[in-house]
Amino acid sequence: MHSSRKSSVIFAASTLTFLLVGACGGGLDDGPKNPVSSASTVSLHGIVYGATDTSVPSGAGVSITMMGQMRALFDLIKKAPDFTQVVMDLGDGSPVHVLDTNTGDKFLPGKLALGLSYILIDMKAKGDPKYADYLATYQKITTAMMAQTSSANYTYANTSWGEYYYLVALNNFKAHGMLNEVFSDAMLATLQNRLTFCDMFGADASGTKNTCPATGVPVNVASLNTAQNYYAVSYGIAGLRQKLGWSNPAFFSATDPAVASMGARDALLYTLTNHIRKDSSGGFSDEASNTHTTYYDQARFDRYSTLLIGEVVERTFEMGNEANLTPELKSYLRKSVDLILPQLNADGQGFNYGRSIGPYGDSAFMEILTAAANAGVLSAQEMEVAYSFIYKAAYRFDTFWYDPTLPTPSVNMWVKGRGTDAYRGKPRVMGENFSLLHQYMYVNAWWDKLGFNGKAPMSDSDLQAWLNTKPHYTLTWYNLPTDTAHPYSAALITVRDGKRVINLNLSQAPDYNSYTPYYPTPFSDNLIYGTTDLGYALLIPQVSYNGKTYIPVTYYKNLNVQENNGQVVVSFDTSKFRQAVKNATYATDIDLQVHTVLTFGQGTLTRADTLSSGTLTGAIAVETDFTSFADFQNTMNSDGFSVKYANSNATSYGTTGFDGCVLSNFEMAAGVTNPLSTTPIGQLHSNFACTTRPFALNAGSNRTFSWTLKYAGSN
Repeated sequence: MHSSRKSSVIFAASTLTFLLVGACGGGLDDGPKNPVSSASTVSLHGIVYGATDTSVPSGAGVSITMMGQMRALFDLIKKAPDFTQVVMDLGDGSPVHVLDTNTGDKFLPGKLALGLSYILIDMKAKGDPKYADYLATYQKITTAMMAQTSSANYTYANTSWGEYYYLVALNNFKAHGMLNEVFSDAMLATLQNRLTFCDMFGADASGTKNTCPATGVPVNVASLNTAQNYYAVSYGIAGLRQKLGWSNPAFFSATDPAVASMGARDALLYTLTNHIRKDSSGGFSDEASNTHTTYYDQARFDRYSTLLIGEVVERTFEMGNEANLTPELKSYLRKSVDLILPQLNADGQGFNYGRSIGPYGDSAFMEILTAAANAGVLSAQEMEVAYSFIYKAAYRFDTFWYDPTLPTPSVNMWVKGRGTDAYRGKPRVMGENFSLLHQYMYVNAWWDKLGFNGKAPMSDSDLQAWLNTKPHYTLTWYNLPTDTAHPYSAALITVRDGKRVINLNLSQAPDYNSYTPYYPTPFSDNLIYGTTDLGYALLIPQVSYNGKTYIPVTYYKNLNVQENNGQVVVSFDTSKFRQAVKNATYATDIDLQVHTVLTFGQGTLTRADTLSSGTLTGAIAVETDFTSFADFQNTMNSDGFSVKYANSNATSYGTTGFDGCVLSNFEMAAGVTNPLSTTPIGQLHSNFACTTRPFALNAGSNRTFSWTLKYAGSN
């Protein structure tokens, strides 16, 4: 299927000259002490680092480099008389005090320590006369955020990701001979005590609480108290502590004695491998498997299910643990590559379904491809394509996600019609800038080291020509149909219609299946998009029954995908309907079935849902909505069941089987922005809602509802 790039190529590439900032991220510690000029302004390097003074190279097409963005954040903090009162203003009337202790961002101290370290290392290498002044600011802030003395009035948590980010910064300082210049011995002792993975592990089965590192009580590797992807975070922490020469707490497992003989780093990698191996026969990470115990209560496959192995491989290189990068781990990474290659595009857009996407949906593709390049699982042609996509993602970040017109220039996930999940709420705005910029900086560093420093990407026409070679559709199973331990269908169907990429993701998604990004709905950029943390009848038959709302969002069976006469036809059954509320118990499911057929044609999407039930009594009513990015200036057709759109990728939408439809303004509700209308990529403006009157669905009867969406720009 593809030729492997030999690992010798990867390690030979490590001797190539690369930019200083490359040496600062991703654990790259053997670069030169002075920056190297970019060979091309139109390159990943040109956007991320820029010219030798980090300014925008002529012709790069961006307003500011990512190093420039990081310096602006440093300056914003530095000029404040009291850094705890630093404000970021996104122009929505509610500025945020981004460095106080109430942001809810428990990763911020680590993000800040890492993000600002890029500037310090760069200034030191260049002999910048302002270095001492910036160093003093850095020391003041990091001490205040982390020392936490009994008399301190500024106490800040720094957990999991924050600990990992901080350790990356420490290792980068060490690599540049700056560790003991930046941090005193007392501060290093504080950090050694605080930067552990203990907060991610809870009590064992007997109720014994993990304590570390002072008491010497081993940590139970099976007691992770958060999502499964945090095994990768703890693995990174353990490996980076080991790289600094710091000891790690011991691990034990009541069910696997082999863990007790391993160091923490290797025990965590061993546990990660077992998680991926046992929780999905398709090689992807089930992110719900730690808190849910039965097959129907698991199977949340989303961005992180694909990204986790990329992070594991990246951490492995970062900590210098390549000897433990097994063929099995590389095979899982290749599965993630095979899932995202059919989704690549010339616009740098990444995941468009699931939670925590937006700019992180784009950067996830970038991180997976970079890990794959380092691990030698990409062909030479795929390396060129991967680099070109990453360049496009960086350009998209600088020209779409980053908004220089805001009162405080920043990445924008919160205003101007955009919305993100509560996990990444606006109080975390500064931390999100730091972590996203770091992702691009470390990725750029690896590609510099792989020999792409200053290299121009493929031309748009050449990139699109390669993309056009991808299959019309790709079916990726998360749990294979032969896997009897997971009897429900869990898979991603990706359809390419010219330049347009459409994803249909089927997973159980417990705790999230009431939210639109996890619906069994086709998603496609600027055409169909979910709203984070909220649900409504987005292109599914939403049922009202006995005063409650139910949706077909799990229990998928009999998935079948065929291509006939140029059309991709997807069919599946849903055996029960779930109550449309977060954390609904499975006891509230109702005996209602639907047979669904989705047809993907050129410029056309059609869905037909046939509802039936053997035992349901009483009347039900059905609603299906299509919400459009089109301006609210359109009118329904005379038939009352269809609408034409102008100034939109969607051109028309129509339904059958309903009793009536209403076109309404979706953007505003009671004079304020409708929270349902803010997607990660922008504002939805209009809604076409079709409904039925209550009707009985008796045993042996059924009723079919359908919709057809037509769109432009498929070629």
